[in-house]
Amino acid sequence: MRWSIRNQILLPFAGVTLLSVLAATMAAAWLAARAQEQVQLAALQQVVGTLAQASFPINDTVLSQMRGLSGAHFVAVDARGTPIASTLPPPVPDLERLQLPPSTDLSTLPQVPAVQLDSTRYRIARLERNPNSNAQTLYVLSPENSWNAARWQAAVYPLSVGALSVFLTAGLAFLISQRMSRRLRNLESQAAAIAAGDFREIPVQTRDDELRDLEISVNRMTSRLRELEGTIALSERERLLAQLAGGLAHQLRNAATGAKLALQLHARRCPGAGQDQSVTVALRQLALLETQVRGLLSLGRNEPRPPTALSVQALLKDVSELITPACEHGGVRLTVASPEGDSQLQGDPGALQAALLNLALNAIEAAGPHGAVSLSARQKDSSLLVEIRDNGPGPAPAVVASLGQPFVTTKPEGVGLGLTLVRQVAQDHQGELSWRREEAETIFTLSFPV
Repeated sequence: MRWSIRNQILLPFAGVTLLSVLAATMAAAWLAARAQEQVQLAALQQVVGTLAQASFPINDTVLSQMRGLSGAHFVAVDARGTPIASTLPPPVPDLERLQLPPSTDLSTLPQVPAVQLDSTRYRIARLERNPNSNAQTLYVLSPENSWNAARWQAAVYPLSVGALSVFLTAGLAFLISQRMSRRLRNLESQAAAIAAGDFREIPVQTRDDELRDLEISVNRMTSRLRELEGTIALSERERLLAQLAGGLAHQLRNAATGAKLALQLHARRCPGAGQDQSVTVALRQLALLETQVRGLLSLGRNEPRPPTALSVQALLKDVSELITPACEHGGVRLTVASPEGDSQLQGDPGALQAALLNLALNAIEAAGPHGAVSLSARQKDSSLLVEIRDNGPGPAPAVVASLGQPFVTTKPEGVGLGLTLVRQVAQDHQGELSWRREEAETIFTLSFPV
């Protein structure tokens, strides 16, 4: 059986509160009734005391006046037990048969059992008077309903206050538990959504309490899980990339090796071909392709390579020589700005050259005919920044958020691995890859610690 948090909070709280209020109300009502009873008894004693001390004869007129003052009935009896005066309608009942014990006051009247006379119940007390009086015994008959009415009148106020307190307490407890239950249901829904893979955050209440802290913690967990989901997806893509790269690399290496051997054989057979710059560039491109293939083979294996020192100026020069034929073929203007002095980097020359070449070829393709591409390097604080600029339209909005992730591309013939490899090279050299749009130019920046 499901036992909700609201019921767990509301019912015990309401039950304890209800019992406490009821106990206090009943006690207050009982005390008020007793106090009213004592007031009524004191008024009756005062009337009877006046009557007991009177020296005038007791008759019906005197007793009628006493009844008007006290609300009780009186029966006066002489020494022989004969009624001589009474406020009761005739016939006067024989009270002697009740065999009531004689008393000097009315202090025990509230504890006396009620006696039925005709249609009315009375509490009756027998008082002994002065032997010289014409009435030796005085019976005081107080109606039971007058005592009940006095008690009820005294108890109405505390009972009303108690009932109002119970109502307000129960209503307040219900509202508090309802609000807490609603917030707990929101947290429950959020947990169920997280379990289903929906990592949307819930609104945080303004009231500063423990539930707000829990809501903030759940939102933090949601944000963290969303990040982890992206990380897992990226890791899965990288794993698939490593598997794909390993399969392609063997085929590419064999083809590149065969093409390189054919060009070298052609250069040896034709002495003039060795002086052709196009053949030289082709051989360097094939050597670079072999380097990229080795990078594909090592992708995902975390293979450490000993770093070597290389000149940034030489790196930019090599890259510019490799992309010059592509710029001439595409009608793109190429500008190279080398840093002043002899800037040095520690790393893998082949991997860094492949990364810059990849970014430069992307820039040439993005710039298009009559476009402009520039390569530059500069030192900023303790970092070396290598920038590749083009005046093309920039990345498509559909891929901006996921640019650089494996298999993300807008090129019909592309596979979306180039920027992934560039980012991997940057991370292997404790650097990072970033990009921005500035004055109608797209700028990709590789930053490395000096």
